[in-house]
Amino acid sequence: MRKILILLTLMICNQINAQTGMHISALFEGKIVPKRQMVETRISGKAVSKYKLTFFHSVRFQADEALVSRIEQLAAADFAANSEKVRQRKLENSVMRRNEQGRKTFTQMYELAPRGTTHRFLCFKVVNDTMTVIYLEGWVASLDELKKIFND
Repeated sequence: MRKILILLTLMICNQINAQTGMHISALFEGKIVPKRQMVETRISGKAVSKYKLTFFHSVRFQADEALVSRIEQLAAADFAANSEKVRQRKLENSVMRRNEQGRKTFTQMYELAPRGTTHRFLCFKVVNDTMTVIYLEGWVASLDELKKIFND
């Protein structure tokens, strides 16, 4: 029983520290978009391990162009701050397109500097006026590998 409590405590502490020190943290904490206006998902453990992840945290909300721009700036600032630590990482090309129904979509993916042996990623997608921001941690080694996992 004691081991289980210690393990649960460690898991909770890791989740709390996941986005600590990042510019985008304010969004996940409800300081940019009120929590009552967001749909939040947190998954850890066995549920995401088949995707080579240890932690998945997403928020979805309605966003106008000004809010999308603000969040883009926060995400880019996190990437830039982390780029000083790991220079060989590259910015994933953003993709903007219209789908068959004429809906405008925009996707951006960033690979952040690893924390120890844990690889970290920050992604967001905008479909019309709905924005989803996702923070991922795990042992996925690159954005290309992450894309393959989610496309399979």
